[in-house]
Amino acid sequence: MFKINVSANADNLNNLLPAAENISAYTDFEHFFYKAALSAHALPQEIHEAFYHFTREHSPEAGLFLYGLPTDIALPPTPISSQDRIYKTTCASEFWLCCIASLLGEPVAYIQEKQGGIFHNIFPTPTNAYLLSSESSAIDLDFHTEIAFHPFLPDYLLLYGLRQDPEKGTITSFTSVRRILNELSTDLCDILFEPLFKTGIDYSFGSPNGAKGNGPVLSVLYGDQQDPFLRFDSDLMIGTTDEAQQALDELKRIIPMLQESVILEPGALLVLNNRRCVHARSQFPAYYNGLDRWIQRMLVVESLRPSCKERDRENRRIITTDFRSWFVA
Repeated sequence: MFKINVSANADNLNNLLPAAENISAYTDFEHFFYKAALSAHALPQEIHEAFYHFTREHSPEAGLFLYGLPTDIALPPTPISSQDRIYKTTCASEFWLCCIASLLGEPVAYIQEKQGGIFHNIFPTPTNAYLLSSESSAIDLDFHTEIAFHPFLPDYLLLYGLRQDPEKGTITSFTSVRRILNELSTDLCDILFEPLFKTGIDYSFGSPNGAKGNGPVLSVLYGDQQDPFLRFDSDLMIGTTDEAQQALDELKRIIPMLQESVILEPGALLVLNNRRCVHARSQFPAYYNGLDRWIQRMLVVESLRPSCKERDRENRRIITTDFRSWFVA
């Protein structure tokens, strides 16, 4: 992965924040994003160089990790319910997410995720502790592509650390399709390129929790035969033939051996190429006392154009694709 410590530039980076300090990231997003995008031009050259190489098709890396970014001055207690309102008095985390997103493309929302919000505040909740959900804590989230079942899945996934878990041990892991390919036989790759797989629709999109294979039929590998993209979900994907299932089982065996891992400390931002890698998250203790782990997530597409017919007419960043007809008992 590309890894950059930006703490040496903390003073210069702090000077960029006033550009959006009087604009609400939640009620006036477009203006906020515009200001952040303008400020992105003043980011240190090493960040621009890293993103230039990271976003190129030939890039060997599927992840980019920035750490040492300025943080919000006073962070409120970690919420314990997805219905809780977030009372952050500053928007440093939202600003950095928007700055970096502007180097990648367009932030996007999905109507089923976090009420169609652009910024996803992710923290453990007691009702979802053991579910396959971003709000879980008592289980591992195994390797997967973000929203793997979706026809308009995000190109990039951004994860920004606001607060670590009390034990400071939650691990976010990932690995790239290029590393995986080095471990696969030609015959296995050929199977993974065939539309022989069905992945479950995520719980947050209304599917029964843990339901496998209730989504569309697709291939795991797609695109260029020599340098393909990958969509995979270890927990929810099934093969439709014995051969296909054996191929999935082999992926499940190989991927953990190839992983890289980071800990999202406050001020750390992990950027993942969602078409070139899979990621996972370890379980962690949650106490629901205001001190639990809290990160912010943003999803980015290179262009909004492909989803133009399935976006909200009023908020053109919200993709409204309906999956209810796919659900099976």
